[in-house]
Amino acid sequence: MSAADDASAVRAARAAYNAAILAHDVPAVRAAFVDGYVGIAGSGGEVISGGDAMTAYFADSFRNPQFISYVRTPDVVTIAVPAERAMERGHWLGRFRTATGETRLSGEYLAVWVPTPTGWRLRSETFVTLGREAATAE
Repeated sequence: MSAADDASAVRAARAAYNAAILAHDVPAVRAAFVDGYVGIAGSGGEVISGGDAMTAYFADSFRNPQFISYVRTPDVVTIAVPAERAMERGHWLGRFRTATGETRLSGEYLAVWVPTPTGWRLRSETFVTLGREAATAE
């Protein structure tokens, strides 16, 4: 596979992960991670160790009626030579319901993807929260 094909595959894997979050689909969220996944949350900097732990984090979020979604949008995907990993850098948006509308958190992230027999999966993600805004309902 070429680097361009691999980059497209990573972007497709990100799109599937975004869709799983939006659909609150726990099994599809779990499919995004390798077992040894490590995540660093944006606002508090908590470390989430393991694919199962990150899946549990989302399962808890999905039960929260205030949670709407997270969307991660890649700006850059770079494939290593040889293609043993990929780096994805981009921006993210989190949306949460409030009594008067919603709160939006936003920032930037860095992710590491690895190829597996079932496709590209996440090894790690680091999120940095850079913005918070309240949006009123119309």
